[in-house]
Amino acid sequence: MDYPGHRLNGREFLQIFFINHNVERFTSTIYGHDRPFLFFLPVLLLLTFPWTFLLISVARRKFGRNDHILLWWALVPLVFFSFSGSKLPGYILPIVPPLALLIGKELVQPSTLVYRVAVFMEAGAMVFIGVAFGFFGNTLNVDPHVSGTLILVITFVMGAMLFALAVWFDPLLLAAFNATAIVALVVTAATMVFPRFDLTDTMRPWQSALQQLVRDDEIVLMYKPARWAEYGLQYYRSNHVRSIFSSEELTQITRTDTRVLCIADDKALREVSRVPTLDLEVVHAIGNYTAFWLFQVK
Repeated sequence: MDYPGHRLNGREFLQIFFINHNVERFTSTIYGHDRPFLFFLPVLLLLTFPWTFLLISVARRKFGRNDHILLWWALVPLVFFSFSGSKLPGYILPIVPPLALLIGKELVQPSTLVYRVAVFMEAGAMVFIGVAFGFFGNTLNVDPHVSGTLILVITFVMGAMLFALAVWFDPLLLAAFNATAIVALVVTAATMVFPRFDLTDTMRPWQSALQQLVRDDEIVLMYKPARWAEYGLQYYRSNHVRSIFSSEELTQITRTDTRVLCIADDKALREVSRVPTLDLEVVHAIGNYTAFWLFQVK
């Protein structure tokens, strides 16, 4: 077998790439990505949004030979990966191009009742998004880093415009509207929203913050961290991080060390503060994560 990766990495490459990351991911939940059989259906709806509901119009039309090819291109990966033991949204990205081609053909067809219903559903989805973030953002535990009222107003205006497009205008104008909305969303997110996420929803800001508290080669504890936070801090501290998942283990560590630096989110911090044998001193906070010195109660 004359494969460059085999020459460079030998049997280990074959084991990790082909067996571990392909065969074992399909046949097991080796990395904890166990999902229901129908997991990819809502993922599909999100991947094709805002064109999602035009799939209803696609399903109602008569398919030609080329349409059947596109349909099989989309269905085979969707069904195949639905049987996979491990599931991640990126697995079905290859089905987006054929769906886009099928949906695109709807935009050059005459307006029909089914098409108008699909656009009405898109308008309703916009309104739903606005209500969800505008009134229930805290309940959903989602922080878009943008005013909920602003989201509500924008989505209601877009819903009204979609309603007008469905009733009075040609389908090609829907393509222009959706394309413009997507470009505006990407530009707004890149310039206004993502920089805020970087400060509060990644562990990068902790790199410089921790340098003021501990040496780079010291271990920092994380108590019951989310996976993204754990992996993020491990990256920025070159793996000088240890995750703890029980108060008993925290107590054991403080018996051997005078004090240890620990990071936890708000919920985990409240849990630590209720442990009777431990005391803490908060020293820094970024977003919903807090750093604190932890030591035994004297």
